[in-house]
Amino acid sequence: PGPAFPRPEPQQDGIPGPASPQPAHPPEESGQQAGRDNEQPGPAFPAQGSGDVPEQGAAGQEQDLTALLIRETEARFPDVKKEYIEELIIIKNCYDLNVLCNFLLENPDYPKKEGRVVLNPSSSLLASQDETKASEMDYFDFSKLAPLDQRCFIQAADLLMADFKMLSSQDIKWALHELKGHYAITRKAFSDAIKKWQELSPETSGKRKRRKEMNQYSYIDFKFEQGDVKIEKRMFFLENKRRHWRSYDKLSLLPPVLLEQEFYEQKVKEMAEHADFLLALQMNEEQYQKDGQMIECRCCYGEFAFEELTQCADGHLFCKECLIKYAQEAVFGSGKSELSCMEGSCTCSFPTSELEKVLPENILCKYYERKAEEEVAAACADELVRCPFCNFPALLDSDVKRFSCPNPRCRKETCRKCQGLWKEHMNLTCEQLAEKDDIKYRTSIEEKMTAARIRKCHKCGTGLIKSEGCNRMSCRCGAQMCYLCRAAINGYDHFCQHPRSPGAPCQDCAKCSLWTDPT
Repeated sequence: PGPAFPRPEPQQDGIPGPASPQPAHPPEESGQQAGRDNEQPGPAFPAQGSGDVPEQGAAGQEQDLTALLIRETEARFPDVKKEYIEELIIIKNCYDLNVLCNFLLENPDYPKKEGRVVLNPSSSLLASQDETKASEMDYFDFSKLAPLDQRCFIQAADLLMADFKMLSSQDIKWALHELKGHYAITRKAFSDAIKKWQELSPETSGKRKRRKEMNQYSYIDFKFEQGDVKIEKRMFFLENKRRHWRSYDKLSLLPPVLLEQEFYEQKVKEMAEHADFLLALQMNEEQYQKDGQMIECRCCYGEFAFEELTQCADGHLFCKECLIKYAQEAVFGSGKSELSCMEGSCTCSFPTSELEKVLPENILCKYYERKAEEEVAAACADELVRCPFCNFPALLDSDVKRFSCPNPRCRKETCRKCQGLWKEHMNLTCEQLAEKDDIKYRTSIEEKMTAARIRKCHKCGTGLIKSEGCNRMSCRCGAQMCYLCRAAINGYDHFCQHPRSPGAPCQDCAKCSLWTDPT
């Protein structure tokens, strides 16, 4: 809340109202000070001019103060009704902005305006700067752009004609019209076409490219392709560059055009910084090669500069590409999500700081999700249940049969055992419910046949299916089990160690076979 707004006190019978404390004055101003002692106290935002406030102007000054208070309060509480603020000020004699704001904060059920009030995105009342950035408009995404009005189109065309003086105004306006009148995406398409034209220009022996003579026989191939939208046109250069064009300062630009101009300049700056970063990496790698200081990745055995490597907690170095592939297989596959060192004898993991520097955002988010899921499953293996319709996880007591999905977009109630809808399950067993429908009954039989091949992990309850390999099965939680007898094991000591033909029973012991009969 801002400063206080004291209510002006009109004079009565020539008696001045209560005056605010006066500052000390030098002796030579004592004559002026005597005159000031009889002055009325003014509002926080005083009116122009000096001297005493006339009695007949007090009412008008009070109205101005009331309007100012209403405006300041609405700026802080956009959803409050204007009439309610006015009532608080006049009827309850509340002329202090701090008191008004505190009253509204303490009474949040104040009368509100009808309809939804949208705050300014730059307002500090919104959540965070990150959320504001996330909702920033991408003016390079054609599918998200809506056509602009004629005034914005004219300003965008003028800016483009100043940017590309070698192209005709007809071609610029045609491209701008095809791209819904948006400045940023049109300028990017023109810049890409000019860049491609420059790359195809023949080079001289010097470092700089020889610029093609821009005459009526020179042209660029304007091309825009995004999704199903494809725009192409051959555009010829003007014989002489444009000498006259309309220019704008930032204050005279319309808000939509100004936003796109700032967006484009920011993107160009980011792309230039990224290009400089890649060039620095290339020069750094060349220097490493020249000095013979390249370091070998312990996974793919390629040679890399130190800046291109990451390390586990024990210091084993791997290239970033190997870690990304390793993490992608771990978090999106059926294996364990724990990212331990790829060096065979090392049991350390990759520090979180290294993962956050190397992994793309989608892989990192999935990694955190899998870690949390596994920790919950390990702690509450018997109580973790997933909705059969939306796969939403929740904890449910082991003796409760009805599962109510807490997902607000689902809210279905199902049977914990057979996963059928609970409203169809009333007074029926799971088998009786399946027999009511031939298709469901046949499906239940097929599911039971499939379930015969599934082994459930004794530690976390995850279902495992063996498609090939030996009979020692490893779950992503780290637990091991025998596929044949479903016992929990550790290593290979559980299996028969006697030599024999593949698939043939052992004559010396009754242990499970590591390999099933291949026939």
